[in-house]
Amino acid sequence: MNVLMFGWEFPPYKAGGLATATLGLVKGLLRRNEVTLVVPFPVEQNDLAGLDLRSTSGVFQQLTTRRVASPLTPYMSASAYEFERPQALTGTRMATLYGENLASEVERFAQVASAFAAEFAHDVIDVHDWMTYKAGLLAQKISGRPLVVHVHATEFDRSGDNPNPEICRREWEGLNGATLIIANSNQLKRQVVRRYHISAEKIDVVHWGIEADRTEYHLDSPSPLPGPVVLFLGRVTRQKGPDYFVEMARRVVDYVPRAQFIVAGSGDMLPQLIERAVALGLAERVHFAGPLQGEEVYRALRAADVCVMPSVSEPFGLVALESIKSGTPCLVPRESGVAEVLQNALKVDFWDVEEMANKIVSLLEHAELHDELSERGLAELSSPRFGLDEPAQHTMDVYERAVALGGTTA
Repeated sequence: MNVLMFGWEFPPYKAGGLATATLGLVKGLLRRNEVTLVVPFPVEQNDLAGLDLRSTSGVFQQLTTRRVASPLTPYMSASAYEFERPQALTGTRMATLYGENLASEVERFAQVASAFAAEFAHDVIDVHDWMTYKAGLLAQKISGRPLVVHVHATEFDRSGDNPNPEICRREWEGLNGATLIIANSNQLKRQVVRRYHISAEKIDVVHWGIEADRTEYHLDSPSPLPGPVVLFLGRVTRQKGPDYFVEMARRVVDYVPRAQFIVAGSGDMLPQLIERAVALGLAERVHFAGPLQGEEVYRALRAADVCVMPSVSEPFGLVALESIKSGTPCLVPRESGVAEVLQNALKVDFWDVEEMANKIVSLLEHAELHDELSERGLAELSSPRFGLDEPAQHTMDVYERAVALGGTTA
């Protein structure tokens, strides 16, 4: 099957789990399919026509990547676009073409990207999250092929009680116009049904997996800090709950004075998080590492004694799987997608910093408990359900159903 896929982050350019998830899905699909992937391209590269990055070896022989020059970046807000656009226009030949605001640039990207539907033969169109929905809808009009919408999170997951109405409108438009929908958890499926009144029968759940083995899982990464390390790895935004992490750190230090805490990531909550750490007397305990890339991510996971995901909303949570694969126990939110499939992880309510602290103290003070949880987690992740092939096969099943429907909405 030939798949025309629209995404908005893909390695080596990534800001969160969407790039990791998309890469894993593409790798799984390429074993039996051809994929044309269309994504925004960093403006500094200024490749106006798009760039064919077809590899010459391995499964990536079946992959063609087309990149559309655009200031769009992962998880970009309307205000962030307004800030970045003037920088992006400097010295570019497209200064008069970039959208004046985030919505108009998403619209422009859709017009340019969807044109690939006439260039590349495809059986199905697959789009990832709201920035690509319009591109998929336009591509569907061009080719008449079925549209599968991959939803990784909704605007309500990202923004809570203050959703952007324009993004919500575009999410509804894409979800409503899709032939079929893939959500990465049952929790997210329920969110889509509740918030957008989409029929549950139209939505399939495909839980994510990760590569079975990578050299990065086994990197020698001794901790540079003088005590046990508790790690937060993710975007420093409301959705990911970094404020609960800092509050929990204060309680853990009361019982494990040598404990050290690393916040690895960037986001709009960073300044207030630093201020709060200082106010709690944790200036020497909480270390802000900034965003990590490539091997740095796995070195941080390997160096940590415990990884914590205190997310307010976590439709899935690939960090948990990567942490466990690296031999580091992970605390996950009870309502997260990954908690639906993962048994050997400690589960907590994101808001319950007392319970979170109690579990972390137990892991730091009892080596037997820590090691048993680590070993059981590694054994559990050896199951094929946590690899790349099963999610790819489930996705293929959805593609085949969409093709059988002939491009109509379910």
